[in-house]
Amino acid sequence: MKSTVKIILIIAMLCTVQQFAQQRRKDARDDANQKQISSVTATIDRAMNVITINQLGQVVTNMGQFHAYQGVYPKGRWPINTSHDQMYKMSFAVGIPYNVANARASGTKEWDPIPGDHNLATGKIAISTDKTTWPLDGNNQPYWPVRTKDGKDSIVSQQDTYCRYRDLTNARPNKLNIVVTQTSYAWSTSKDQDYIIWKLELLNDTTAAKDSLYFGIYYDFDAGGIVANFSNDYYVWDSTRQLTYVVGPTGETGWEPGSSPFLLGLMFLETPMIDNNGKVVSANGRRPGITDWHYSGVYTSAWGDNPTDDTIFYNWMSSAEILRNNPNRPTLFHGPNRHIDDWRLQDTLTGAMPDGDGVDGLAASGPYHMEPGQKMTFIFAELAQRDQASLYKVAGRIQEIYNNGLRLTPPPKPTINYTAFDKKIKLSWSNANDLSYINPQTGKSGILEYRVYKTTDPYRAVWGDPVAIIKRDTTHGTLVNDLYSYQDSIGINNYFYYSYAVTVLDVDSIESGKALLPANQSKFENVVEARPVASPRKTLSDVKVVPNPYIISSTWERKRLGDVDFGEPIRDLAFTNLPNQCTIRIYTLDGTLVKTIEHTNGTGAEFWNLRSSSNQLIATGIYIYHVKSEFGDKVSKFAVVR
Repeated sequence: MKSTVKIILIIAMLCTVQQFAQQRRKDARDDANQKQISSVTATIDRAMNVITINQLGQVVTNMGQFHAYQGVYPKGRWPINTSHDQMYKMSFAVGIPYNVANARASGTKEWDPIPGDHNLATGKIAISTDKTTWPLDGNNQPYWPVRTKDGKDSIVSQQDTYCRYRDLTNARPNKLNIVVTQTSYAWSTSKDQDYIIWKLELLNDTTAAKDSLYFGIYYDFDAGGIVANFSNDYYVWDSTRQLTYVVGPTGETGWEPGSSPFLLGLMFLETPMIDNNGKVVSANGRRPGITDWHYSGVYTSAWGDNPTDDTIFYNWMSSAEILRNNPNRPTLFHGPNRHIDDWRLQDTLTGAMPDGDGVDGLAASGPYHMEPGQKMTFIFAELAQRDQASLYKVAGRIQEIYNNGLRLTPPPKPTINYTAFDKKIKLSWSNANDLSYINPQTGKSGILEYRVYKTTDPYRAVWGDPVAIIKRDTTHGTLVNDLYSYQDSIGINNYFYYSYAVTVLDVDSIESGKALLPANQSKFENVVEARPVASPRKTLSDVKVVPNPYIISSTWERKRLGDVDFGEPIRDLAFTNLPNQCTIRIYTLDGTLVKTIEHTNGTGAEFWNLRSSSNQLIATGIYIYHVKSEFGDKVSKFAVVR
């Protein structure tokens, strides 16, 4: 009897130990990973950084993996000010039959960085918000590694990252020789604080075509935390949205005190365009999207540590029938559709997998035929939210940003009216945008303030700081024309040109016309050009010509805006202090009529381009002008010299 009890106690103890070991196995894997990685010869260019601009904290590496390789956090952390991480692993794989380059494996990291894309002294991936991480040019000055056509820093979001890598450490003797350019984009606005967009550009850097190529994102997300409480999660796949996310049991609390599981997901936005034979094309094709999606138990899916795993991982990406029927891999496929698992087979009441294991997933796209030197682009987003309705709202916003070319839509610019008389320029606009630009988060106007900029530069390249900042008027709930105004009389001279831009700054610090971002976006979209003149007179006694003498190619002239390099200078002189209406006749000294001008513009000035009635530029010399109006006549003269 005692022997029987003893045996039972031993079995119970073994079960308890086994349960504890199962619960902590991920931690053990983490430790083992670090030891194995340290034994692998790594290049000095391996680097990491952390995306921290918004509420979704994420580590980024230049090794094809989106989880840290040295215990760095955050990874899938939301909100950013907590320690609640739900990404254990996420990595990128690409492969052909029998050869998959992957960074999931413990001891084999098959992607390694290409040198020169960050400042080696920092050991951090180039991130746009920290110039110390940027590579240095020949003059030891930092520059962003992505350039516009005219050689400027090309920064797309409020926090970009950039790196490149290739399968230098591929365990197979025959490398794929795929070069990957990886960029990420993140913003901090109230509508854009819960996602990060990733772009992977693949280059076939060989003289051989790649056939039957598959692209895959492996992910191991854990609702409730990556340390414990991960064995009862399930994944959802929404083919319409191309969206997958992790869900924990209803009412479950997370491992972090005071926290609860959130939805962490991936949304796929772009795959390459192919023809009917799977060949990558640049036009007139179709985008297959995610063609294969599977979930599995984290301890039974293929890790990629050895050549056998390469075959298994490729067959998993491509949904090979032979792997589906493999009795040694029973958890890699679920349901009747060989390519897309039926996640509803999971127990959605308890959130547990049928086998009670933890869960990981694979989203793949293929097959592709990739010619030598050809490129393929994949774009996807990582997103997080508390509940399904909120997550889908974020997904809609991501789709909007993607459709807009990865640019945030700035607030609407106001329609500007202006008057320019007697060395004063007055701008005015209505509150129409205050009433129409509503922040969906609060239901209130999203406009914070209006900013007025001024320049005399005909190129409109140098503006400086705002000359005025006008806060939004909160006292009017109906349309008021010319509610806002700005009058400028500082340094203003009649008959000279002044440009003004009025921008809108919204509550998310997005400024219309000049901001967010990218570097090649026009700095100012809402510009008016004013040329103040004298107001109308009721006498001719003060009529005169300005400048007099007129000196051709003087500072009075200027190049035409929009054609500053090749356009002819604008040549004009002004007849000033005129009445509302009058007739101006211009003669040579011998009495030949050169030009007749009917002044009817309602101002006190009329500009003449120094061309005769036959459109010929007049010669230098002395000219006589005659002004006739209801107030009488005025005769005088002016000179034109070179």
